[in-house]
Amino acid sequence: MEDMTKLGLLSELTEGLAKINITTPTKIQQQVIPAILKGVDVIGRSETGSGKTFAYLLPLFQKMDLTLKKTQVIILTPTHELASQVQKQAEILAKVSGLPIKSVLIIGSASMTRQLQKLKEKPHIVVGSAGRILDFIQKRKISAHTVKTIVLDEGDRLLDHQNIESVQAVIKTTLKQRQIVLLSATVSQDIKKRAKQIMNENVVEISMTDSLLPKNIVHYYILAEKREKFIVLRKVLAAEKPKKAILFLNNPENIAVTVDKLCYHGLKADGIYGGAYKTERQNAMENFRQGRIHFLVASDIGARGLDIEDVTHIINLDLPEEPEQYLHRAGRTGRKGMSGQSISIVTPYERKWIRKYEKTWNITFVQKEMSFGKMVDSKKNKKEFERKPKKKSTTVGQKKIASKKEHFQPKDKR
Repeated sequence: MEDMTKLGLLSELTEGLAKINITTPTKIQQQVIPAILKGVDVIGRSETGSGKTFAYLLPLFQKMDLTLKKTQVIILTPTHELASQVQKQAEILAKVSGLPIKSVLIIGSASMTRQLQKLKEKPHIVVGSAGRILDFIQKRKISAHTVKTIVLDEGDRLLDHQNIESVQAVIKTTLKQRQIVLLSATVSQDIKKRAKQIMNENVVEISMTDSLLPKNIVHYYILAEKREKFIVLRKVLAAEKPKKAILFLNNPENIAVTVDKLCYHGLKADGIYGGAYKTERQNAMENFRQGRIHFLVASDIGARGLDIEDVTHIINLDLPEEPEQYLHRAGRTGRKGMSGQSISIVTPYERKWIRKYEKTWNITFVQKEMSFGKMVDSKKNKKEFERKPKKKSTTVGQKKIASKKEHFQPKDKR
């Protein structure tokens, strides 16, 4: 497909996209946009950075009844950062297209008074977390009976055991004729099963056949003892000099400590994690986007759906046990066709996760090491860790048994 005009979108939308240099639809957009325009329920999977947000925003903008000043679309996200990002994309699309479509951000930990004021403006789209949105629906501040479409952005996370109850509660407040759209980079069979339980019968499943991780991302790992990881990290940062890098830790409690260490060594860094105040997280994200800091330290809250330009490096100080989390982390770089590096600093014990990622996502890791201030291929490299079939050896005990058998063989009586 050559351009956006072939998708049946309004001229206001295609001309608006051209203003921000978007003229060619991505693969997922080519499939999802027509499906949403038809009004069917959709389960879509595509690699990170493939344009999934516009894949659902564009058709929903087109379907909006501008004469009805009520909430018609609810977009649920698993993190506040992703919700804020979607809200910004909706605002950009409304501005460039000239369509008078209002959207509002509704998330927990934010001022309810301010959000209530925004809801009085009768927004067409509500973006945010299921818990806070459900609260406003129950208080009759959001009219759920006028909602035509519910989007589950990063739907695999929204339908996990921690979030599914609140998501289902929001869906139950809407009419049965609503449309449900689920999009994510990873959609397991279990998630599909849960999704279909809340969807209509005629569900369109769209799964891109390309790699789940862009091929322009290279994957490295460096061996280090746990107590030496930060020392190795400093060497990597000094050697690579990343323009923008996201550093991932498993334990949110270690983020502030790591940020302090980086700042102590003269590196501009900040952190985001679930326990931080909303304003702190917003300031950290904005400073990172604007280039005022070069290193963002995050827990997995920062791995979901964030689209930040010019992220050149992802560095894992801890490895996630679930391959899905590695995919979402690595997918924060290499976006929009740019090259990216995902570097994991691992202990000998953590190497097993490297093998698991390779097998699950069909990717290859190259072992690196630091040498004279540079990151170079390890002499051992990956061959040391490949499983080789063991040769059958004869033990001393087996030799003795064989000798005895030979000694007691009956003599030929002929």
